[in-house]
Amino acid sequence: MKHTQMLDRLVENAVDFLERSLADFDTAPKYSVIHFYAAVELFLKARLLAEHWSLVVAKRQDPDLKKFESGDFQSVTLDEAADKLDKVLQSPLTQAELSQFRNLAKHRNRMVHFFHEGATAKAQDDLKQQIAMEQLKAWYFLNRLLLERWDAVFGKWRKALAKVTAALKNHHEYLQVIYDHVKPEIDAKIATGSTIEECPSCGFQAAEAEEILGDFKHRNCFVCQFEAQCLTVNCPKCGHTVIFVGDGFSRCAECGQKLEPDDLARLLTQDQIGTKDYYESGLPAHCPDCDGYETVVEHGGKLLCTCCFQIYEHEEIHQCGWCGNLNAGDMEDSFWNGCVACQGRAGHDRDKDD
Repeated sequence: MKHTQMLDRLVENAVDFLERSLADFDTAPKYSVIHFYAAVELFLKARLLAEHWSLVVAKRQDPDLKKFESGDFQSVTLDEAADKLDKVLQSPLTQAELSQFRNLAKHRNRMVHFFHEGATAKAQDDLKQQIAMEQLKAWYFLNRLLLERWDAVFGKWRKALAKVTAALKNHHEYLQVIYDHVKPEIDAKIATGSTIEECPSCGFQAAEAEEILGDFKHRNCFVCQFEAQCLTVNCPKCGHTVIFVGDGFSRCAECGQKLEPDDLARLLTQDQIGTKDYYESGLPAHCPDCDGYETVVEHGGKLLCTCCFQIYEHEEIHQCGWCGNLNAGDMEDSFWNGCVACQGRAGHDRDKDD
């Protein structure tokens, strides 16, 4: 079987599990949870497969193409997939993404081992509210992952994924009860000066926004408990507000413009004097936390990595001892070990020996 055919089948299988999950939500919530989590795992495996089929095979097995094609193998777990996405593909899950997918896995395990069909009607309604929250949060992260960071692989399934997003809006009726219950608390927060914004996950005007650096804020939803660091900018193409959640990858909902960390860095510094073009601050700098190249810029009085949203103080910016590039963090051993932009003296010596 051709590589592209295997990938197509895996993604189509993942979409099928998602559709089955949504169809089961009202009548069989247990299977809705199980099928939804299966879809998440399949999408992560599909990203590995797009790189090479052997990455889908679990660590404890030797890759065997014939067994792989026949399905006679053990595939990677969620944590193994996350590890390979990080170390092999250099396209890691963010901490927020991995945490939400792990929560979903725990929820799935409870359904498999401890769920009882004879629950009361009230318990069933509470369960559906919980499932709706977990699925909306997981889908928010997964959908962004597929159509923003991994758009080159999954972009051709955009229409199928849009149908899933539309279908998930039916979950909102289960969360409306929660919203109605917490609305007095939200109103009280507003009355005391708190800022309440729309939640990127559930869509309710229920996310308390606390300023971190200017328009870089921490959002915490009273309805679905979605919690993340968010940054808003105006789309350079149409001027519509674009929300970056947890990292520097986003897409304008109005015109579809795709924005990445280097775009965000330019948007945040376009009106600033003191970037490296003016030879004053030397910025932007590189980020050692995510290996971001020239992603650390000044914002809100401090320094922000437009890739991973790590915050730095100005005093944490230092020159690499080997190449002279600016990096955030400790550069004490950089002459030998290098930095984000170079391999240092050690790498230079290795290249000479080769």
